[in-house]
Amino acid sequence: APDWQKTAGWTTKRSFDGLERRLIHAIMTESPFVVVITGNWQNMGYGGNHDWQSMPGVFETIMKPLFEKVGVKLVVRAIGLPPMDDLNVEDLADLLDGGKSTLVHALGWSSIYGSDVDMVVWDDYSTLHDDDDKSSHDLNEVAAQLFDLFARQALLSGTTSLPFIWGGDFNVLRNLHEHADVDVGQLGNGLVGIQQTMSERTVNNIPWAAQYLNCQRGMRTTCQKDSSQFASQCWIERSDVTPSTPQFDSIQILPTAIGWRMQQLKGYTLAYVFLQATLDAINQVSEITIAQGFPLADEYWHMGDYIKNVQEKVKTLDETAAPHCFKLQETMSLPKRLCQNRLQGRTEYTPRANPTETSLRTILDPTQVPKVTPQLLYQGDDVENPLREVPRGEVDALEIMDLQGKRRRRQRLLRTRNVPRIVMPQNGSIYDNAIALYRRRIEEVTVEPGKGWQLLHSYGDGCDGSLSSSSTCGRLSTSSCLMEGHQGSRGGIWGNEATGWLVFRGIKTENGFIALNLEFGGREQSRRSLLESLPDSFALEYAAGGISTTLDKTQLLEKLQKPTPDMGLLVVLDENGSGDKEETVAVRVRGCSDEVACQFAVTHVYWS
Repeated sequence: APDWQKTAGWTTKRSFDGLERRLIHAIMTESPFVVVITGNWQNMGYGGNHDWQSMPGVFETIMKPLFEKVGVKLVVRAIGLPPMDDLNVEDLADLLDGGKSTLVHALGWSSIYGSDVDMVVWDDYSTLHDDDDKSSHDLNEVAAQLFDLFARQALLSGTTSLPFIWGGDFNVLRNLHEHADVDVGQLGNGLVGIQQTMSERTVNNIPWAAQYLNCQRGMRTTCQKDSSQFASQCWIERSDVTPSTPQFDSIQILPTAIGWRMQQLKGYTLAYVFLQATLDAINQVSEITIAQGFPLADEYWHMGDYIKNVQEKVKTLDETAAPHCFKLQETMSLPKRLCQNRLQGRTEYTPRANPTETSLRTILDPTQVPKVTPQLLYQGDDVENPLREVPRGEVDALEIMDLQGKRRRRQRLLRTRNVPRIVMPQNGSIYDNAIALYRRRIEEVTVEPGKGWQLLHSYGDGCDGSLSSSSTCGRLSTSSCLMEGHQGSRGGIWGNEATGWLVFRGIKTENGFIALNLEFGGREQSRRSLLESLPDSFALEYAAGGISTTLDKTQLLEKLQKPTPDMGLLVVLDENGSGDKEETVAVRVRGCSDEVACQFAVTHVYWS
């Protein structure tokens, strides 16, 4: 039998039945069916492709008009970030090894991915495995721990929806399926059905979409050429818009990027699985209502008890049955209780669910909300990109399904690559709030909101991860590829010593946990470690939970966690058993006047 990784993948009958139940629920209630697709930048289609060429884009293009025919609005959120081009070799290898790209949002899952999700596709597998004997779906121990946290947060995120989980670590999926009745599976790439490319002479005998995909060893160098795997166009002249920045001819192709052919195949494979579940669901409704009459009985499609059963079991799932997530306390000082309780968050990263409601500015002190926000060069549809046209005589999936006569126009936006990073020495110390000697009561400190904080490196509030939001996201005047379309940006609220306190209000905690994701240093400079770039006089001060804490440079290096190369996680409140509270959090830097090195930003606030 063929390896499941090269077929459509695997799931269990019980899980597939659960997917069909979700689809029937959407049909019966005419409510949106929400799919989140997330992963590393390669699997999300960055580094050489337009957003509509990515796996999420292909899936949405096929499935959204089909769902409209059955009265269901399909919402696809492609939540991923662009590559970081200033990582050192060690950090780059660490990030590319799989499982690390989704943590920055998983700590605020219910807000950033959304609390209304019906299906999650997790595609943060490593793209570095060239050995045919090694599974590309293998995760190391830390990656498995991070995925367990991701999955648990997905399952606890909402009260009216419960996601089916595609992808991740097999052992984690098995534990969740067996001990908490979670619906799970892993998707393959569908390569087993693709005709092999044997030579340049015979390649034109293979259907256009299948060319250069399944190549024998002697042809792999040819198949991996950029000209075989990538095709893009950054700008097409139009009378109503003149770019402020010279445009590249095509999107810059990055090493390890995955081209449009494999992206399309993976999108088609996911669509095939989804179509099969949809067809089964419709047939089930038809058969039952023919025999029993209409309306369909509640037992076949109601989700309330279904959701309650799984969530209660996830909340009580302990270290004995499912240990991975709990090990994060040792790995990154994450309290074990977060494996059983919902996390929320706010961020300026894009894309994100409900972007106008989930930015940091929604919890920022009203006097500090930046007045200057990203301004788009233009909005609305781009002109038709000729690369979207299927060659004459070749198969067009949309025409087969009679969804449209020609490829629909769909406008993509720019993306300037914002590439933040915090570099600091790795250390094994675990900060313990109980023994910190540098804390003092907040009553001794006057926390007055500072002035001059700025929103930087953001694409704005029009980016929700759907293809349609490309027309209201990004497209900054500084972009050199306005039609690229991807929505990933790493925005933050930036300041320095002169801007004083940054104050966040109205954070409603239930489990006594608040953390910040911080970035230090200007993005235009070559990155240096915090040890080298910050002066010895540097101090970071934060206030939370009625306590003010001052960290000097050495203490910051001890307390600031770096679980992945793109994060600087600072836990500012960890009080188990504190109950429901509304908290205010403030942060500032002192003793650091360098205009570049002493800049810092808050990019995320997480809480539970």
